[in-house]
Amino acid sequence: MANRFFTILIVPEKTAQVRRIVIPSWLAKGMALGLALITLIGTVMVLDYWYVMSQIGENKQLRMENRRLRQQVQVFKNKVATIESTMERVKTFATRLKVITNIEDRGNLLQSLNGKLPDSAHNIGAPQAAAPSAARAVPAVSPDTALASAAADAAPTGETPEDAVLRREYDELDERFSLLNHESLFAEQTLQDLYELLADQKAFLAALPTRKPVVGYFTNGFGIRRSPFGGHVKMHEGLDIANRPGTVIKAPADAVVAFANVKAGYGQTLILDHGYGLETWYAHTRKILVSKGQKVRRGESIAQLGNSGRSTGPHLHYEVRVNGYPVDPLSYILEN
Repeated sequence: MANRFFTILIVPEKTAQVRRIVIPSWLAKGMALGLALITLIGTVMVLDYWYVMSQIGENKQLRMENRRLRQQVQVFKNKVATIESTMERVKTFATRLKVITNIEDRGNLLQSLNGKLPDSAHNIGAPQAAAPSAARAVPAVSPDTALASAAADAAPTGETPEDAVLRREYDELDERFSLLNHESLFAEQTLQDLYELLADQKAFLAALPTRKPVVGYFTNGFGIRRSPFGGHVKMHEGLDIANRPGTVIKAPADAVVAFANVKAGYGQTLILDHGYGLETWYAHTRKILVSKGQKVRRGESIAQLGNSGRSTGPHLHYEVRVNGYPVDPLSYILEN
């Protein structure tokens, strides 16, 4: 049979009286169970305290890391702002180049140079009214709008305020980097197109006959006049420049010699093809210094002034033709 009671004897060291305590078995078992429970709870509390202390140290380290990351994020944001400012200046510079060079309105340049048909008696020595023409402004083509808006302010469950701030700043940086990458590719393509257009513009400007072909005096201009042969009214399709025979005639622009021979009425004639539909004619020359098919540069000697063909005296009959139609050479000559 199980014991119903437990006896506890207390034996003092000096006295002879022994004390005896009798406790029921259920109470002894309850005390043992309670002691075991208290020990277990104490152990759990100690372990939990150790875990909490370790978490506090780790959280402190994470907070320090977050502060360090926020400082680095701020540095990157400043760098991105600097790059964005530089990209804006690059785009503005590209737009100004387009406006200054007028590269997108070159098709109308020849038409604006031609103007209306002048009278030969009034277009020599008189100031010409220049038609005011404003360069067509090239709008700065803006890239596509931002890819997405910033992350919502509400942080996910379990996210600390510092983590939420870092997440929002990271999302903002990621969006700005994406937009900056798009803008840089756009600027690269714009500058590449601009480079190609400027290279073509350089060739076009080099082909414009902006130089006076020979030193001398303007005697007859482009327009309606009375012919020195018979006195009847007719169209004078060029510009007459008088000087001594043998005066060197120079190319007013880069070109290829398209014709170098005798032409009826014009005498020894030289025709230069400048491309873009532009041709210049040189009539009544004494001697041609270049041959057909030869390439010439602006300022290169091409012929000598003379009196060949149907002429009343030593002079150069100089014509500028656009797509086969004569136009006023004074519209192109930039020299006084």
